[in-house]
Amino acid sequence: MLNDSLIVKSGLPLFILTIASLIHSHAWAGMAETISQNQPQQWRQRQDALQQQSQQLWQQFRQQQDRFRLQQQHQQELFRLQNQLRFPPQQQGELFRLQDQLRLRQQQQQEQLRQQQQQQYR
Repeated sequence: MLNDSLIVKSGLPLFILTIASLIHSHAWAGMAETISQNQPQQWRQRQDALQQQSQQLWQQFRQQQDRFRLQQQHQQELFRLQNQLRFPPQQQGELFRLQDQLRLRQQQQQEQLRQQQQQQYR
């Protein structure tokens, strides 16, 4: 009888370790499944953040380009006004006509560019 109790006592820790390892492995399996389910969501969040950052950079670039165009237009207008002072009245008519044609061509090009950019966003 004493031998039987020793066998039971020595087998008890083995039994407890076996059950504990089964519970532990099941818990790890559950955690791995939870992690794998969260990864697509984290990936989507990262992609959304990158897309938002890209859009912000694009908008900043567009604003810079718009400011640059406005500066160019301002310089052209200033140049036109300076030319009015330099040339005699008979030459100013031809000069104005050429400048108006140039300005119209630039406005058409800018409008075409704007339309192309709007189509890209759609």
